[in-house]
Amino acid sequence: MKRLKIRKKYKISKILLLTLTLIFFLTLFLIKIYSKKVTPKIIEVAETKITKFTESFLSNNIGYDILNDSIIDNILVINKNDDNEILYVDYNLNQAYKALEVVTDEINTLINNLENGEYKNYQDKDIEFSKHGLILKLPLFVSSSNPLFANLGPKIYLKINFIGSILTNIKSQIVDYGINNALVELYVTIKITEELITPVTNNKIETEYDVLIASKVINGRVPDYYGGAIIEKSNMLSIPLE
Repeated sequence: MKRLKIRKKYKISKILLLTLTLIFFLTLFLIKIYSKKVTPKIIEVAETKITKFTESFLSNNIGYDILNDSIIDNILVINKNDDNEILYVDYNLNQAYKALEVVTDEINTLINNLENGEYKNYQDKDIEFSKHGLILKLPLFVSSSNPLFANLGPKIYLKINFIGSILTNIKSQIVDYGINNALVELYVTIKITEELITPVTNNKIETEYDVLIASKVINGRVPDYYGGAIIEKSNMLSIPLE
């Protein structure tokens, strides 16, 4: 009688172990399929959030106050004809490079502070600033097409690194502004490469932004053959991220 009970218990234990093993491998298989299916969607959502964050980060920290008020007069050389029409725009390259160095040095400092968790001026529950760097937190079901489930599930942590170099150049735009006046706008074009690190992928995101740093109304007008606007760009300056 006792021997029968021992054999019965042994048989039940064997079935239980087999069942648990099957559940384990089936779970791994389903996770693998789900991960393969949703990873592209998660990356897409993450890239959108990173792009939005970087744009806000740059526009909030790079602006009119970073350079002095006479920047347009120092950098741009505006050539006119006898009819007060603006023929073309040239750059004082020495002044342009000085301005670009100021901007890139400031961005470099801001990014270092950001990666050390010292940036607090952005409110988004999905982005965390810590001493370990910039962390993006997305719910597992963010890829769901149903908005009721999109915010559900455990958090997936994605690390964001800034890599490579900060590439910048200066762009000017001149448009007619009233009668016999023109509005001169000076932009810094900033190109930053970010690395998005997930448990299963490693993606690079290259983003480019135009940040307005100065504007001024001058006497003159844009000839009709320019189509209403004169746009010029300086050469690109590259400064490696520290």
